[in-house]
Amino acid sequence: MRFILLIPFLFACSGYKPSSQYVHEVVGENIYASVKTIIEEPENSFLIEDALKEALQTRLDVRFSSRENADSELYLTLKSLEFRPLQYEDGYVILYRTEVVLKARHIYKIHGISRTSFYTLNGFYEFPVRPNVSISMAIKFDAIKSASLKAIDTLIPKLSHKGSKFTR
Repeated sequence: MRFILLIPFLFACSGYKPSSQYVHEVVGENIYASVKTIIEEPENSFLIEDALKEALQTRLDVRFSSRENADSELYLTLKSLEFRPLQYEDGYVILYRTEVVLKARHIYKIHGISRTSFYTLNGFYEFPVRPNVSISMAIKFDAIKSASLKAIDTLIPKLSHKGSKFTR
């Protein structure tokens, strides 16, 4: 009896595709990725660009190429970067949250037609500090990179959803 109930379940799952396949529908194999450098935050823009490329390579297994040879293009701009105190001890901040908001523009082709999508990506990272200690540049850079990776991670399901529309 249990075997009979299992058979319909097996056939119902035969149409499953991992989200990475849907992402490849709109991203392709080769991507051109760029982060707009902001005059007020030039170091942080480079950190975000490194995070973008790391996230795309490790999560989507894409190759980076020139704009002319790319299947799609992805442009990121740092919209806001904020360090917020979350917890105090004896009047000193002991826990911070780094919040990053990125604007993304993705240009891709589906059936020979060029399309553009815009996204807002949010990421945060919380980290402790000892009381009465200022945030060092190394800690700050690590927090920005971690928050940026989390923001970029929110792009993957959005791309997957977009790709699933074109494979139906």
